[in-house]
Amino acid sequence: MTHPTHLRVSSDFIIAQLSDLHLSTHIPANADKFLKVLDIALTYEPNLLLLTGDLVNDGKANLYNWLFDTLDKTRIAYLCLAGNHDLTHELGHDLPFDERQFLPITKDDRLIDAHRLIIELPHTTWQILAVNSAINGQIHGRLDDDKLAFLKTHLAYNLPTLIALHHHPIPVGSAWIDKHMLQNSDEFWATLNFINQATYASDTIHHLHVVCGHVHQAHLLQHDNATLYTCPATSVQFSPHQDDFDIDKTASGFRLLQLHDNHKPNTWVKRLNDEP
Repeated sequence: MTHPTHLRVSSDFIIAQLSDLHLSTHIPANADKFLKVLDIALTYEPNLLLLTGDLVNDGKANLYNWLFDTLDKTRIAYLCLAGNHDLTHELGHDLPFDERQFLPITKDDRLIDAHRLIIELPHTTWQILAVNSAINGQIHGRLDDDKLAFLKTHLAYNLPTLIALHHHPIPVGSAWIDKHMLQNSDEFWATLNFINQATYASDTIHHLHVVCGHVHQAHLLQHDNATLYTCPATSVQFSPHQDDFDIDKTASGFRLLQLHDNHKPNTWVKRLNDEP
């Protein structure tokens, strides 16, 4: 079930976040890694597959067809966001990064622009707000005024909330990738803080939870009244806390999140080499 708007469960709600697949005809191993990670994710019987960007390199329609067909066969609800590689054609892979060209391409219309999913647990209603942070022809991200207004509108309902986007909205400590984070992160956090201050002044303030991809690393970071959870890639991993681009030998993986009635998710990072 692609991009559902309402799901009801009788117990906890399980999300498998998969990110940065980088499906490409030039790198067939990335599809193999994705399938292996997906197989492990399915053993946890998730209620939702959340894919947070860089799904297909260079916007190849046949690879999106393969991906959506693969997801449909799981018979599990899924949400798919674009990443920078879904909206950008990169030329000069053999050149140093700062000498490459980045050309805009059109987003596949099966990818989310802004989407709200309501999740009904036995005693609590959660919402997932998924927003596209990718910009045609750019590596960095940005949320336009419509996306910020979308967040402001739905955060005002005062529900425990999980926000999903591709680009990280706070630095993760790797200088080269932090240059390409969400460029208007101040506006993003101001939107979240404004809602907390204006709407919840006399009510319970829900801690907000944000998930993203893009960094090919697993982090759990605090920012004001929010927690950011980043996701390992199903493709290659980037070495954490490095000033310059560097590939890590850590295995491919995904993030598992468990939503409860108590408004706070449990979460674990699972990797290929965790399994026997």
